[in-house]
Amino acid sequence: MRFFFLTEAPEHLTGPWSPQPDLYRHLKALRLEDGQEILLLLPHGGALKATWNGFDFLELAGLCEIPRLPLLPITLATAWPKGSRADDLIVRATEAGVERIVPLICERSIAGRKGFSKSRLDRWNKLARETCQQCNRPFPPILSEEPVPLKQAIEEAPPAKPLVLQPDSFPLGMSLTLEPPKEIMLLVGPEGGFSPEEMTYFQSEGIQRVGILPTILRIESAGPAAATICQHWFFQLNAS
Repeated sequence: MRFFFLTEAPEHLTGPWSPQPDLYRHLKALRLEDGQEILLLLPHGGALKATWNGFDFLELAGLCEIPRLPLLPITLATAWPKGSRADDLIVRATEAGVERIVPLICERSIAGRKGFSKSRLDRWNKLARETCQQCNRPFPPILSEEPVPLKQAIEEAPPAKPLVLQPDSFPLGMSLTLEPPKEIMLLVGPEGGFSPEEMTYFQSEGIQRVGILPTILRIESAGPAAATICQHWFFQLNAS
C-alpha cells in the first residue's frame, strides 16, 4: 500500500475529502487506479485509510495503525558532506532504512561543525519524507538538528553497538554474522578519515572497525552503503 505524508490533518476522519494541492498533483501523476487504497500519514502521528476515486477526491475511512517494516534500528553518525552532497546523504540514508542521522564533529571535519539553519533542516526533512513516499517507507529518519562531537555520540549510543567504517577492515557482513547486534551505530569519518587520535580512542574503547569495500567511498555513499548491508543481513536473518 502506498503512503503519503500530510502537512495538515483533514477536518474530518471519514467521508469524501479533497486532498491538498501538492498531494492531489502527486496522486494524479502516479495514475493510481480508481478504488486503490492508500494511507495518509498525519503530521503528529497516526494514519488515515483512504481510497482514491480516480478523479478529484479521496474517501476517508478512519484512523488505522501505521505498518512497521522489518528494519534493523540503525543510527548513522557521520561527518557531514559539503554543499548539495548532504541532500544525497539524506536521500540514500532514507532509502537504506536508517532510523536516525547524527551529524558528527570530528577532528578533520570541514563542513557541519556549526548548527544548521532552519531552512536547511526543513529541506532535508522534506527530502526524507519525499524519499519515504517513493520507497514505501512510512517513518522518515530522525535528523539531529545540531552536530554532535564524536565522543559524545558514542557515549549516547547504548544500547546501539558502535561500528567504525574503515577501508580494508574486517568485512561488515561477516562481523554481523559473528556477533549479531540488536541495534547499530555506524560511525563515518570525514574526508581524510578519522585522525590517529580518534583511532586510538576507538581502540581504547574496544570499538570494532569494519569495512565495506577495498575502495574508499565518499561520505554520502559510505554510511548508506553500510546501512544497506546491515538491512540485507537483518532481512535474511528474519526470512530464514
